[in-house]
Amino acid sequence: MTRHVVSPRVDERWADGPAPGADELDQLVYLSRLIGREPRLVQPGGGNTSIKLGDALLVKGSGTDLRTIGRDGFAHLSLPRLAALRDVAVMSDVEMMRFMASCMLQSGGPEPSVETPLHSLLPHRVIAHTHDVATMSLTNLSDATAERLVAELFHEEILYVPYVRPGFPLAQMVNGMVDGISPRATGLALAHHGLVVWGADPAECYARLVRVVNHIEEYLERSRRGRAVLATPRSIATAEVRRRCAELVLPIVRGALGPSAGGRVILHFDDADEILTALGGERLPSVVRRGMATPEHILRAGRLPLWLDVDPSAPPDRIADAARTQIAQQRQEYEEYHRRYAARGERPLDDWAKVLLAPGLGMITAFRDKRGAVTANLCYRAVLETIANAEAIDAFQFIPEPEVFAFEHWPLERRKTEEQDARERASLLVPRHVALVIGAGSGIGRAAVRRFAEEGAHVVVADLDQAAAETVATEVGAAHPGRAVAVPVDVRDDASVAHLVRRTVLEFGGLDCLFYTAGLAPRFAGLTDIRREDLQRQLDVHYLGAVLAMGAAAAVMQRQRSGGSIVASVSKAALVPGRQAVAYGGSKAALLQALRVAAVELGGDRIRVNAINADQVETPLFRRFVEERAASGGVSVETQLEAYRRRTLMGVSLIPAEAVADLAVLLASERFRFTTGDILTVDGGLPEAFPR
Repeated sequence: MTRHVVSPRVDERWADGPAPGADELDQLVYLSRLIGREPRLVQPGGGNTSIKLGDALLVKGSGTDLRTIGRDGFAHLSLPRLAALRDVAVMSDVEMMRFMASCMLQSGGPEPSVETPLHSLLPHRVIAHTHDVATMSLTNLSDATAERLVAELFHEEILYVPYVRPGFPLAQMVNGMVDGISPRATGLALAHHGLVVWGADPAECYARLVRVVNHIEEYLERSRRGRAVLATPRSIATAEVRRRCAELVLPIVRGALGPSAGGRVILHFDDADEILTALGGERLPSVVRRGMATPEHILRAGRLPLWLDVDPSAPPDRIADAARTQIAQQRQEYEEYHRRYAARGERPLDDWAKVLLAPGLGMITAFRDKRGAVTANLCYRAVLETIANAEAIDAFQFIPEPEVFAFEHWPLERRKTEEQDARERASLLVPRHVALVIGAGSGIGRAAVRRFAEEGAHVVVADLDQAAAETVATEVGAAHPGRAVAVPVDVRDDASVAHLVRRTVLEFGGLDCLFYTAGLAPRFAGLTDIRREDLQRQLDVHYLGAVLAMGAAAAVMQRQRSGGSIVASVSKAALVPGRQAVAYGGSKAALLQALRVAAVELGGDRIRVNAINADQVETPLFRRFVEERAASGGVSVETQLEAYRRRTLMGVSLIPAEAVADLAVLLASERFRFTTGDILTVDGGLPEAFPR
């Protein structure tokens, strides 16, 4: 793995931050963000910082992220009340959380971190706890080796602490050491758990942290120099071959992990050169089975990675069979592990697999959302480098398997996951779905992207107008980070459609819903005036492009084996003949018939195919249609709209695009899980368009 040594130029790194005399909480925020934005120091969501101000302890709140933490991200607790922890011999997790809640100085802020007892019992003003690659490399060894190396490198400046479970047990162990800690000491190297460093103020704490980490980095550099630690890497296929293989494998992985993970997962795929090199070592398959680098990595990247050995150049059927077989075998191994340690009635974890390593292909990470999948990737990148460094020194090892099981099932952490899962199931229509909306740059498509994201989906925003697609993705991403990506597409071009579907798979791992709402302005011409090119233009967008997109989407859903939904907007023109609408109406009618055929063909795969008959929807395309109809009839736009209003049973003129978007999301949800081959109408009531 490529190394980026943390810069020792602390003054320069601190230069843009608060001055030494500035508000100390602002200084702590700056320290926290400096640490959080360096993934070699802290992976997303991990690590913590604190400061003691008078009788108050301000410590990073549970669930906050050091990368983005602000002044309100710290829990405020009473130090005099926390001092009672010094005399406590035994405390359960529930008792600890209840006790810390009683020490809070303000309501409405974040809950205190589980590491709060450690921060309170250490008699130092500013404390930073990192999961840095350097320290993890040094402490994921045998206790004897790690303790000796820490002593040799730091001569009592950093003390070694054998492993105990984070939370109260770790605080209790450190409390027993406090009186014996040398005044020269500036930190603790925690076995399998990172580095704790302290200082009189945030700047000094940061300076000491960087100095310690750099000193270990220099030692690791010497240890690895000239050595192929995990043996010679295997050959690597070309990027194009890898991507074709990934397009096949990712939906299989997603489908295999989904049923046990609340129905679906979102994937992140990484085939960067350094990942491919790291995965190519012939000793790696056995070494990675020794575990992670810290308990926090278990939470974010799982107990162990799955190993997926596929040949990217093999025939697709052979790749698919190998992937499914290997995942099933490793699921059985997990269940055997679970039975070894589980209490009676204790269920296996839904999120049992978060990292898959595929040599020659890349690393795949799985989580409930894209941000979590990216975090798992960053965490396991740190683990891979830790493994290589530790093997260069001696032999990488992690905590014993029973301890791993205990941490995986730690109630304090599992409660957060289970509560979030329950909220998703109770309040969202399409949680963890991947939706592809074609024609998403405006109108119905734009509204649908918003609704899919609001209801828990990750959305690919596809449109011929790339700028419009990017605008929509940016808008949605601001409210739902990581859950919308823009991809330009020309549905008249087979290669463009294929690229779109591949991007969808590589971005999120698969596809659960296709909503096709691409539209072309009607060409009004009678039978005696219509031209072949007029017919072809309408067919290319409304029929041919739709059929090819449906076929490509269905192929992904079939590989997932978890069902899916295809919805297309066909409009009134598919059902009601109109003058001078042979091109537009004919193409929409053809699309409706194609949807019915698709419903027949795909029902056995639990892929539902339905149409939406929408009319008089307030979109730029319909506005143009009204203007042209008004001009051809010699009336005003207002008069034309009034005519449309009078013809509806409900007396509506323009229907908001959100009404169609709502229906598209409902059709993709479990609420319509038994509906296929249907056409649902959103038109205010046009009797002539009633489906027959």
